[in-house]
Amino acid sequence: MRVLYVLLQLTWGLPQSLLGLLYLLREGKGKEHFWFHGAYVTRWDHTGGISLGMFIFIGDPLMDYGEENAYLTHEYGHTIQSLLYGPLYLFIVGVPSSLWAAKYTKEKLRAGISYFSVFPEDQANRFGERVTGVKVPDQLPLEMFELDDSFALEIGGVRQWVSIRGRDRTAPVLLVLHGGPGSTLTGLSHLYQRPWERHYIVVNWDQRCSGKTATISGAKSEQEITLERMLADALELTDYLRRRFHREKIVLLGHSWGTMMGAHLVQAHPERYAAYISTGTMVNTREESKLQASYYREKFGAEGNAKKRKRVEDLGAFWEDEIIPEDKTLAMNRILIEEGNSSVRAHGLISDIRYELLPLLRSPEYTLKDALNLFGYKAYTQIIEKDMPSFDLAKLGSEYRIPVYYIEGRQDMQTPYALAKAFYEKTVAPDKDFFTLDPCAHCWDVDAPEQMARVMCEELPPRIRAYSSSSASSLRTRSR
Repeated sequence: MRVLYVLLQLTWGLPQSLLGLLYLLREGKGKEHFWFHGAYVTRWDHTGGISLGMFIFIGDPLMDYGEENAYLTHEYGHTIQSLLYGPLYLFIVGVPSSLWAAKYTKEKLRAGISYFSVFPEDQANRFGERVTGVKVPDQLPLEMFELDDSFALEIGGVRQWVSIRGRDRTAPVLLVLHGGPGSTLTGLSHLYQRPWERHYIVVNWDQRCSGKTATISGAKSEQEITLERMLADALELTDYLRRRFHREKIVLLGHSWGTMMGAHLVQAHPERYAAYISTGTMVNTREESKLQASYYREKFGAEGNAKKRKRVEDLGAFWEDEIIPEDKTLAMNRILIEEGNSSVRAHGLISDIRYELLPLLRSPEYTLKDALNLFGYKAYTQIIEKDMPSFDLAKLGSEYRIPVYYIEGRQDMQTPYALAKAFYEKTVAPDKDFFTLDPCAHCWDVDAPEQMARVMCEELPPRIRAYSSSSASSLRTRSR
């Protein structure tokens, strides 16, 4: 029967089968293929499905939801229509089906109007079910229109929390590496992320002993958390996302401590990443502390504030110590926060409650217990005492094989703006740019969500797409 099916598709159904073959040549490279009751199926990057003669192209939402092969059975029904209508298939089935698909929206789905309620979709269901014995669901999955998936994923032997959101499954996959170590962004992502989801599939990951990962797997680690362990975790998650969304490369965004991880990852594994976005960029930890002390001595001196200046001077040249003392780092961080150089909005008790605590408690992702695990830095002793004090971005190299974009707050002294700008000037990449957020310090999620959205949603998507679709290696640079 399957031989007869293929023979009829290549004769009586020849016009649509030829069109299907052209689609296969254009869309099929590097994709998963398999046979289904005589039809040749390709899992492609689009959300929906299309059937042309003996060729079926189907997206992940239709394969991953419902009974096994349930939505594939619907598409297979269209191939039976190809056998029935022959050379008239494109006019009787193809055109009406395409017009209905274009008009069918998420609002119709939520109003209870079934995609399968009209011809030729209802007939395709009946034909497919008769051959395969699989029942097609009454409705399309909501995931056809948007992606909202939060779950615990085992990474490096530990269950870690991953949140994936987006409105277009064909958009670039964006993996966000939060700061800290241990300071997650998931709980505050509702403040800024919704615009991003129109342009990216946004992936937030609560790293070991942080946020929801601490809730489900513990705030203390049974093994010492090293930089190498964290890079291995990030790489494992990267490969999971590449497999799940059938992507050769994904986009990486690092914030603060996340830029230390991000720089290591894209330099060591450029074949896995389409672009790198660095924000709150760590450049050289000891130089950062030295610049902070110098800046505040001059600032407080100019203000005539001897008491504040003495606070800085009492810290001494702590950045020269082999192991930077934690108490002095925390003391400098308190000054950064008080002076609005960590966040220009949240720099005191009242503003902290308004801009950080209350939004965190209103988070659709976090419970109160998750919020209490927001700062997991105590589990990262080796990284904080050994790896971070010795970090020097220049040692990883200033030449990148992928596009690199810096987004920095002008008032940021936690990872000083001046150091990031100086390193950008030395950066060599197929495409690079430097975007300034003003007013904004280190915490753009609190200080400048609208400015960040403009860069992420207007400036970067066309450049990332242009680079991804071109093998040109010409260097283009701009600065703002």
